[in-house]
Amino acid sequence: SLRRLVGLFLHAMEIDHVLELYRQLAPVYEEVYGAEQRAKYLRAAALAGEKVVDAGCGTGIVFEVLSSYVVCLDISTEMLGLARDKRGIWGELLIADYRMPPFRDGAFSSALFISSADPRQFDELASLWSGIAGVLLFEFKDHWRGVDQRNYEKSNF
Repeated sequence: SLRRLVGLFLHAMEIDHVLELYRQLAPVYEEVYGAEQRAKYLRAAALAGEKVVDAGCGTGIVFEVLSSYVVCLDISTEMLGLARDKRGIWGELLIADYRMPPFRDGAFSSALFISSADPRQFDELASLWSGIAGVLLFEFKDHWRGVDQRNYEKSNF
């Protein structure tokens, strides 16, 4: 339908904007946001589990903080290029849009959305990621929310 085509077009325009923003931000991201992001990952570490997907992982700070197996998913090749150097042997890099998760049910113990999703998207993303990870942990501008899909509970941190 026309409405669906318009929606797809707007989504593509939004992705282009995000890609351009992170292309420009990638070289200075760690300097500007590194300490703040590390603190957020340290807070999330206790809930992360053994097999984690970091949706919108950016420069891969997650690899420096978690000792779990991590799939670092991001839409920006520039950000993933920086994450590659931090990956080590217990991680993977995947270029993908977290609004179209490419994983099977039960793939992860947790999915982290640290500074990558607006709180207005939390419910939609929880639905999209339903079953893929046992625990979903969302954070944006220090607004935290956890969704334990094993027991279907929502909580604010």
